[in-house]
Formats: sequence, C-alpha cells, structure tokens
Amino acid sequence: MSLSEGLRDQIGVFAERPPRTRTCLKGKLVYRDGLQAPGDTLSLDCTIRDISDGGAKIALTTQQSLPIDLYLIVIKQSIAYHARIAWRIFPMRGLQFLKTYPLQGELRNELTFLRRLWGDLYPRSGILDASGMWQRDEF
Repeated sequence: MSLSEGLRDQIGVFAERPPRTRTCLKGKLVYRDGLQAPGDTLSLDCTIRDISDGGAKIALTTQQSLPIDLYLIVIKQSIAYHARIAWRIFPMRGLQFLKTYPLQGELRNELTFLRRLWGDLYPRSGILDASGMWQRDEF
C-alpha cells in the first residue's frame, strides 16, 4: 500500500465523488421560504457549471453572503435540491446535495414555494393540463 492510499483510508481527503458533467444551466438559489422581505433578498440567480448526483459547482455574479443550507432549483431539469455549501472561491461555490425534489411531483406543503419559484422561471406554453400544471415548452 502506498503512502497516499494509506492517508486516503485514514483521513478521507481523497474520497471519491460522483463524476460531474460540465454544464451551463440556469439555476436559482433559494433560502428560507424564498419570499423577499424589505431589504432582504432570499433568492439569487446562478449558473450551474458542473453537476453530479452528489453536488454542483455554481457561479454567482455578486459576492452576496449565503447561508450554509439552501435550495438549488435547476430550472431546465424541473428539479430542486436541498444543498449545503461545501466551499467558496468567488465567483464559484461548491454545493453538496442532501435531498432531491422533483418539482413536477408531489411536494410537502412547506416546500411548495420551490414549485412556485420554478414555475415563474420555466418557459410554458400558456396551456394548463388536466392536473392544473402548465404544459412546458421543450428547449
């Protein structure tokens, strides 16, 4: 066993992460319930630079401070992630995904704000389907 393998086993520094896919997707970071109070912005646009099952690298245009726990809405994929900030090097942030929420599926009542925000951002045809969901335009 090499020295680096021994260290990896002991301290986990070189723990493998899921393979990431390079992207240029629009996203929205949301914290608390996503509503804006006077002088307090609770959502922020971002660009998703790479993504995997375990996390994402995002780019921001401002140096706004963010809470450690937040949600990332991936607009095109109709999905939201409960995430934790793993690292920060402006303009990038690394996110670790804690839980996944399909936005076209069932959501707990306290998470329906994620669907509302996603619905405001996602292109739609202007036609409601039988379940009351907007029919989405294809990209």
